Amino acid sequence: MTSLPFDGTPYVLDPIYEKSLVEKIQLIEERVVTLRTGGLLTPETLTDYYGTKRFEQVAESNAIEGSTLSVGETELAVLKGITITGHDPAFARDAIALDRALNRVVEMAQSREEPTTITELTELHGLILGDRPGGGVFRSEPVRIRGSDHRPPTTWASIMTQMEAWEAWSLANASSPAPVRAAVLHAWLAHVHPFIDGNGRTARALTNLELVRAGYPSIIIRKKERDRYVSALSESDAAGDISSFIDLIAERMDGALTGLERSARKKQGFDPLAVKLRENQGRQLEVWNRSVFLLAAQIELNLSNSLEKSGGTVFRRDYSGVADVDEFATLCDGKSISNSWAFEFGLRLPGVKPLEFLAFVGHRSGALLKYFDQVNGPSLHWSLGEAGRIPRWKRVTYEAPFAKEITTKLGEGDSWVAVRSDDDILALNTTKLAKHISENMIAALTQLLSADTVASGTGSATVDPLKS
Repeated sequence: MTSLPFDGTPYVLDPIYEKSLVEKIQLIEERVVTLRTGGLLTPETLTDYYGTKRFEQVAESNAIEGSTLSVGETELAVLKGITITGHDPAFARDAIALDRALNRVVEMAQSREEPTTITELTELHGLILGDRPGGGVFRSEPVRIRGSDHRPPTTWASIMTQMEAWEAWSLANASSPAPVRAAVLHAWLAHVHPFIDGNGRTARALTNLELVRAGYPSIIIRKKERDRYVSALSESDAAGDISSFIDLIAERMDGALTGLERSARKKQGFDPLAVKLRENQGRQLEVWNRSVFLLAAQIELNLSNSLEKSGGTVFRRDYSGVADVDEFATLCDGKSISNSWAFEFGLRLPGVKPLEFLAFVGHRSGALLKYFDQVNGPSLHWSLGEAGRIPRWKRVTYEAPFAKEITTKLGEGDSWVAVRSDDDILALNTTKLAKHISENMIAALTQLLSADTVASGTGSATVDPLKS
């Protein structure tokens, strides 16, 4: 394991995961170098990309904290300085303040040889809080993090001690890869929670300071990714496992680079056919996301009906899946994107360890490409989760529920195609697919129950509550 010093409990990286992380960072760096050396990062390209992302970044970061302003409303608030009718006036003030802070991030990033310090951190926090009390000042009273069991330090002295360690790590690891630095400094800051308010917005601004300073594009963590974002930070708090959070940062970097590459291509010339294709892909993405959501809802209903009589429960969490049309277009071009989480299920029975399934989005396999006559697009794949394991999620094929890969025909949300573990391919609708997946999940839970029964020495006389 590789350890990253952290509050007495190290962050850890599994050696296998560490190797894959190094490869992932190398691929990201190669894409950045290609853009630079190819002369594609022209002022026109950067203006095109960041001009469209500026207000989206502000709106999404504030939305994670509860703001209800859309991207367009955020732009109006920032550029016109007006309060948006029908929304809390504080949201407009927050938008103006965060935009000012992100502009300052770009200025700070020009000092490429200067690692992030407490001084820069408190300056950003002061800009983000604006005229609210506590800006740029570490708190001296306890706080609780909503939705988390973690308890941050309670006194100013203990906060200062941990933040000095945070700064010392930043200075000592100035040459570490920017994605790793961004993830560690972000998660560590969230763990200490040094400010009375604005910790999340400041941590996300800090992440972009790290990335832009190293020559990468800034990233956006969207409101619809909030559950995954919070879950990944919770894993780093509870078990020191930062791999899920690094994966999230890397995926958003991948998406940002995809958008930057598209802006670069767009500035080389206008293609009206490409514009129409893009609009159609946007509609196909909407159908895909709704199809995935409907499938997850149907699976949950089936699982609830199967488990309720035995006192079991089912937990479901939806994630962003394919985050935007840039990623969807990349899949349709036959290129890979970072694996993006779609939905998660947790099945629980009294006395049996939880069974966890995660569906994530990747590119289509060779078998499905052949089936669809080389038409590319997104597919769902599976991982199994286990609490305490690092990394928590392990990709599976033979242990996948019913099929190792599933997808829909583009634009046809109820026409699913499943690839079984033996490579047999089946076409079926949402209802039938959900039935097969839920039955396989229940079968896997029953197998766990049987294994626990044998281990406890109670023998085969025990009644299976799932069939009672």
